[in-house]
Formats: sequence, structure tokens, C-alpha cells
Amino acid sequence: MSKERYKLVSPSAKNLESTYDAVVTVVSWVKGNKDWKAFLSGSHAEQTEVLKLIKRKELKLEAGTVLSFDRTVMQRAILLLSDPVFSTFKRLGLAKDIVLGLKELKAGRILINLDALSPAETSFWVDAFAAALKVAEFVAPHYGVKPKGAEFSPLVDFRVSDTKACAELLARSMAEADGTNLVRELAMLAGNDLTPKNYVARLKEEAASEGLAFAFFGVKKLQQMKAGAFLAVVQASDELDAGIVKLSYVPKNKKTQKSLALVGKGITFDTGGTNLKAAAHMYSMHKDMTGSAVAYALVRLAAREKWAFPVTAYLAIADNLTGAKAYRPNDVVTAMSGRTIEIVHTDAEGRMVLADTLYLASQDEPDLIVDFATLTGSCVGAVGTNVSGVFTNRPLFHNQIIESGVVSGERVWPFPLDDDYGECLKSDIADTKQCRLTGGVDHIEAAIFLKSFLAKDVPWVHVDLSAADRTGGLAHVDTEATGFGVRFAAELVRAWFKLIK
Repeated sequence: MSKERYKLVSPSAKNLESTYDAVVTVVSWVKGNKDWKAFLSGSHAEQTEVLKLIKRKELKLEAGTVLSFDRTVMQRAILLLSDPVFSTFKRLGLAKDIVLGLKELKAGRILINLDALSPAETSFWVDAFAAALKVAEFVAPHYGVKPKGAEFSPLVDFRVSDTKACAELLARSMAEADGTNLVRELAMLAGNDLTPKNYVARLKEEAASEGLAFAFFGVKKLQQMKAGAFLAVVQASDELDAGIVKLSYVPKNKKTQKSLALVGKGITFDTGGTNLKAAAHMYSMHKDMTGSAVAYALVRLAAREKWAFPVTAYLAIADNLTGAKAYRPNDVVTAMSGRTIEIVHTDAEGRMVLADTLYLASQDEPDLIVDFATLTGSCVGAVGTNVSGVFTNRPLFHNQIIESGVVSGERVWPFPLDDDYGECLKSDIADTKQCRLTGGVDHIEAAIFLKSFLAKDVPWVHVDLSAADRTGGLAHVDTEATGFGVRFAAELVRAWFKLIK
């Protein structure tokens, strides 16, 4: 296990440095400061070799510069010039680049040397390297001959001045990276592998081993609950395997009355339904369940880290198919809340399944609801795939939401939820339209739609996962499926629950 392979060691372990395949040293860089030379072996020959390397590659010594050279035939040495003002996103990216080089090198024993840094900067880099190393261990699902060189499970020592101060942070960073890897794995599974039936079965099995209570509201139960919005989406399927999975974590020694609810969109494949997607837009729609994977990863994280408050995740698991039974534009359905919805476009299925799931989640009046969904292309158009869009019915918390993105390195940007954005959803024959047919700002209008299905006026944050999929990866993740959301939401929840004490 990585907990046993990742250790904190004190500076007194310097005499063991020759036993590592790679030594990564991070020092603070100040222009004109030559102290970085002291962090080489001290030999004149080595310093000369590094100076030659700098000259040969025409490297400009500045914060962010990485020097890599062979200290011996058996050991790679890497020197990173840091700056205390680097953002978390910047640090994660630098750590990823170094770690991927070590992975290619097949380094089995690695030392991350941070003992020359301030306590604050040490913490920053413990987090960055722990996260980058853990996500680099990820092996993507593969249906065939296993790719060579995919495994990477090094023994890693973090040399720090205060091991006790960094212990909790190291464990937390690894746990969150584990969650990121879970999201990536689920998102990469083939659509005919992660069907609603298989997804539910897996969640049931894993819930038992993770100490989570499992409940499933299948099609028949949802019919009894009059979940017409959810059922409209799944009526084209012959399998009747869709439903809402409820996963609950309750701390053994509950010390607070606060509670958290998580909601995730889990469309295991999205054809668009009657409004069939074009081929280019349908490809990769097996990843339309990423929001549910984030919610699952977070409730699992809560159980593993033993959070002090109850956490419940509601996963809306379904597929959006086409066929004779598929729901159609101009249909009118009644949601669990009793609100009627005029269907405009069947490819807006995510907001339909979330409408009933959010209503269900909000009935117990949790102190915070966070939902995750790959909901709109409009959000990608607004902010790209570098950040995700967020919305909340508590606009006074916008700054805290932004800060949680900055601190975690998973950046977000808030959008307005003013009522006049919802004027386009007025219907002549129902309580609301599902969406508009063309134009507008669909990411905002979708959030307005979802807000109207909260059973109570509970604090709510909606995350439109525009950064869930990005060519070349993002921050410390190098795959297209970024696993975005776990680090951000974990930081947001910690900050939010402190603010509402």
C-alpha cells in the first residue's frame, strides 16, 4: 500500500542518500542567490558538471527551473528552484513533470528532499509531490494486452525538518489523489462495461468494504416516488437497471449536527435520445457519468478519513438512449417535487435526472449540498477546460468557493444565478421548460432550472465539470480524464463547515 511506501524522514537520514535511484531537491530561489550550489553533493566535479549543463542547455536560472543530471551511474539528481508565491496549480504541474520523468526512468527508490524550505513551503511541496506521485501510479483500464511500463509503485521518502507537522498533510494528499484516480478509472471504463446495472453492482460491493450504507431506488421504487423527470430519461431502455444510489457515511462518534449531501450525474452513456447527437459529439459519452464518480470518491474519502459529520451521496445512474419508447420534445412530465416540465431537447437529460435527485437529497435539509455534473457544453465555451464553472444560491460564499479552487489547485469560477436568467424557461403549458432550444447561456439556465427543484432553501453549490476532460491533462494529472473535483470539493467542504460553526 502507498501509505507504507510513502514515508517522512528527518534530515538525520542524509547519510543514506546514496541508496536512492533518484534524489529530488527543492530550494527556494532568490535572484542572485547561489545557495543552490550547496545542495549538490559538495564535490567540485559535480558543481562543474551542473554549470556545464546550465550553459549547454542555455538554461535561465529562475523560479521554476528544473536541473536534472546523473550524480552517479546509479542515481539521478534533480534540483527544482521554487518560489513561495507559486500557486498550487503551478506546484502540481511542476511536480507532475518531474514525477513523469522519474516514472520513465523506472526509479524504484526516490528521495524528495525538502528540508531546506520554510515550514509553509515544505507543506506545499509535500502536498504537490504526494499528489503527483499517487496519480502517476494510476493504470488506465485496458481491454487487451496490458501496456508495457504502466506500473509505477516506487518507495518514496520525503525529507522534511518536522515530520510530525507534515504527517496529516501527506496522508490527506494521498487519500485525495486516490479519489482522483477512482474518478479517472470509472470515467475510462468502456460504456458496455460500466452499464447502469454493473455500476450499481460495483457500488453495492464496494460500499460494504468501505463502511458505507447502501440503498438503491430502482425504476419501480422511483415510479412509486413519482420521479417523472428521472423516469422520462430512462424509459427508452429495455434493461430497467437505472436508479438512484444512496451511499451514506455516519461517523461512529458523531460530534456535530452538521451534515453534507453530495449529488452526481451518472449517465453511463448519452446518445442524446430522440435529439440524437452527431457522431463527433457522441464519442466519449461513456464519460458522462463523471459527476457521480466524483460524488462517490468524496463519500469514500469521508469514510476513509473519518470526517466528523455525516455525508450522503446520491448518484443518478442511467443511460440516455433512443428508440420507440424514448421521451420526446413537447412531452410534459411531472417531477418528484410535483413541478411539471415541458421537454424541449432530449439531450438535456442531465438536468432531468438531477432534478429528482436534488429534490431527494434536499428533503433532509443538509447544511450543504454539492452536485457534480458534466452538464453543459456551454460552460466549456465560457471558461474552457482549464477550470470548472460553479453556481450557488449563497452568493456571499463566492470568494470562499474561488479560494477553495486556488488552494486545491482545481480552479473554479462562479457564475450568476439571478432570477431574470430563468425567464427563458417560462412555459405556456407547464411549470417550467427544460431548457431553451437555441442560444442563451445554457450553463446558467441549467443551474437556474436545477435550483428550482431543491425541496428546501438549503445552501447548494452546483459544479459544471468543464475541466473533467482535457487534452494533455491538467495540473498533476496527465490523462485526458482529469478526475477534477475531489481536491476542490474536499477543500471547499473543510472551509465551508468552519465558516458555519
